Amino acid sequence: MTIDKSIFGLRFGSNEDLSPTLEELRVFLESPKKEGGREPRKKDFARYGDLIESVAIFERSRQPDEAPLTFGERMFSAVVSLSQFANPVLRRSVEQYQYLLHVLISLDFKKPAVFINAAEGEMSKLNPKKKDDAVRLDRLRGLVDDRKKSIETLKRRSNDLMKELGDIALYIRDNLVRIEKLCEASIVIIVELQISRKKENQLINDIQSDFKERLRDALHEGAITKQRLELVKRDVNSLTKELSVLLREDIYSLTGLFETIHEHTKKTTGELDTLLARIKKDGNRGFEENCKLLVQIGQTFISLISDYNFGLKAPELRNDSAHKDILMEKRNEMLEHVFELLQKERRARGERRSNNDRRDINEPKPRVPQRRLEKDRRTGKNRRT
Repeated sequence: MTIDKSIFGLRFGSNEDLSPTLEELRVFLESPKKEGGREPRKKDFARYGDLIESVAIFERSRQPDEAPLTFGERMFSAVVSLSQFANPVLRRSVEQYQYLLHVLISLDFKKPAVFINAAEGEMSKLNPKKKDDAVRLDRLRGLVDDRKKSIETLKRRSNDLMKELGDIALYIRDNLVRIEKLCEASIVIIVELQISRKKENQLINDIQSDFKERLRDALHEGAITKQRLELVKRDVNSLTKELSVLLREDIYSLTGLFETIHEHTKKTTGELDTLLARIKKDGNRGFEENCKLLVQIGQTFISLISDYNFGLKAPELRNDSAHKDILMEKRNEMLEHVFELLQKERRARGERRSNNDRRDINEPKPRVPQRRLEKDRRTGKNRRT
């Protein structure tokens, strides 16, 4: 089997029996975050949803019949899209993590345990030689056995939930590392482009060639004065200098946003590594302690998709800039060139994986889920997400 190595590709070995249906997930996200509160859980995902939508709008804007975005909007959305940070799969993974975490925390071990303690205390006071006590003892033993079976069932379910939560956490962590590496590679490509100035020189040569062509056309209409020739040379020099400054500032803006995304994901992976290492270190930790660590991981995920500060301010043209149309045309041409180079890197990373991508934490090997019997499969509206 070919393993999907793309960013936020297939997650192998997921427990389909634990995955919520679309309706279950919808109800959960619309429920209050806190008991008695009014703020729904889905509010945690609102800002990230807007970010995903901005990328979708950017992709649509590239179609001929769609309304174009401003230059700054294109720069911002393109970087976020190419970094793959704004990803519907990441959002769905965090939603499922929060849902399963809620299910885990809701497991009630205390009620059956309290009943067992109370029943055993009462049983110790009964005399099995007395008929009425013997009947009551027999009944209490049956009830205690039922509660013990319930606790065993709860333990199995909690173990399954903890394993699934751990798998989701590792899946998200590993893909965030890939985003980090993609951002690093993108920054290198952009910086190398700036250092070489190959594309910039090409654009400047295009401008110079265009003005020379205009002068040739003007010669057919009559002689060109020396004064006019000097004015043209001055305009070209001013235009190319301003273009160089704008292109350099555009490059700084692009790399700055990639760096911000890189640092944000790196901060999250660092926190996840610490929490996952603590879970791995002591496998005999109690239920409540494990839940606390898993809750912290859940809080880290919410911070990942809601507590970020991505900004990009595209340099604006001066009001007195001559030949504004030419400047914007060349900036757009450079921007498209950068995006084309980064798209090649994005596609290439989907086809390779370095040793540095391997996990430092044990992970279950990818496995093919067992096929379920036809009668056990979910169909229609009950199909798992």
